[in-house]
Amino acid sequence: MALCSAELYSLILAALTYLQDDGQQFERGIAKAALTPDEFWLLNRFRYFPGSAAPSDFLTFGPYTSTSIYERNLESLVTKKYAETIEPGRYRSNDNGRKLIETLYRDYFNAIAKHDALPEAEVHRLGELADRAVNAAVRQPDVPAPLTNAARSTFPDSDQPWVYAERRVVAMALFRGDAHIAAWRDDGWSGPRIAVSTALFNTTERLSAAQLREATVRLDDKDFKSAVAALHSGGEISHNLDDQYALTKSGRAARQVVEDQTNRNFMVLFNIFDQTELQELIHLLERVRGPLGA
Repeated sequence: MALCSAELYSLILAALTYLQDDGQQFERGIAKAALTPDEFWLLNRFRYFPGSAAPSDFLTFGPYTSTSIYERNLESLVTKKYAETIEPGRYRSNDNGRKLIETLYRDYFNAIAKHDALPEAEVHRLGELADRAVNAAVRQPDVPAPLTNAARSTFPDSDQPWVYAERRVVAMALFRGDAHIAAWRDDGWSGPRIAVSTALFNTTERLSAAQLREATVRLDDKDFKSAVAALHSGGEISHNLDDQYALTKSGRAARQVVEDQTNRNFMVLFNIFDQTELQELIHLLERVRGPLGA
């Protein structure tokens, strides 16, 4: 059965629910360290920088968050003694931060290595196919792949089959993020503008001002207001007397263009396979998560 781009992505995410099942010990480790999800996200991405990083550097991996929000969370990591300030505006992970990341992933990999949904030969084959897809994705010229490439740069030196496969299927999922960023950038959008549009695109109901602001909480007030103003001036959102927002017909159509291009971009990931290999990959992912529609 041929699957479309969105169905392939859904299948990958569904497979990851099993591949990443560690009994929630990873989440408990983050909570024990008293880190918010956003703080952990930053701490984990220090691995992508050889030295220090400025708040704006993280926009490469998360363009839907304002730089000021990154700065605030980086300062929080310093306060919690997981990071340090090198000079004004530049940060790096310290020994505590690096040790935490190493410990969390060591325990996580030990847990997922115990999976048994597939025979070992089939797990190896899943890892092999996923590895080919990831390697091809970061080398193809059509869709920039900074998220996928960064994930690939931190693959552990492990040949344990479940760990090997999980890391590469994660990278395949991240290529969807690369596909989306490439789609809206090519169409002239900014990160904040696409964030606001997406919040409205994902619902058929009008959102109150408070609901829209909550849905875009990673934007500071300046970026939020600028994005709303840009969408309003382009005739892409409406705002009624009850202080409710919705995409206009043209606004929804413009956002759909981005979604369609995202789907086309994502299919680049599978160009490395012939039809037999693609069906084999689909079959293995389905074996991990069960049949589609289950």
